[in-house]
Amino acid sequence: MRYLTSRRQGLTLIELMATLAIGVILFGMAAPYLGDYMVNTRLREAGNALLAETLYAQGEALKRNVSTRLAIDGGEIQVRDMSAGGDGVLLRRRLLGDGLTAHAAAQIDFSSRGMPLPFGTATAIDIDKSGVTCSAEQRCPGLRVDGGGSVRLCANSLDCP
Repeated sequence: MRYLTSRRQGLTLIELMATLAIGVILFGMAAPYLGDYMVNTRLREAGNALLAETLYAQGEALKRNVSTRLAIDGGEIQVRDMSAGGDGVLLRRRLLGDGLTAHAAAQIDFSSRGMPLPFGTATAIDIDKSGVTCSAEQRCPGLRVDGGGSVRLCANSLDCP
């Protein structure tokens, strides 16, 4: 003769507390790395924005058959059509984000052939974040435009020639 036994369902309070304690310990161990992750993500986004605007400026120079200028001052990127002379006509403007800036003010002029002016001029622009020292853990991206017009983004400006 079989006796029907009732099966226990759910968790006891002790099991629940043990699970929560383990979760809190794991989160506490991961918390310092989350801050670095967030800073690196913002720096990478700013580097990608700078790369996109540089390629846009180069593309507009080719498409319009005029010279264009990419100007970076602090946390602002501007692309200008320089065919009208003077300061040119603003084509696009983008902000890098909170506390993100270019290491130094810079500008790159592209000829109607998409090459930097004066011809053969190479440019390096590094992205920084206020309060952050660039290192192997805090990777500040660097944009490089060589004299022939090739554009690339380095993941860490410290490792970028």
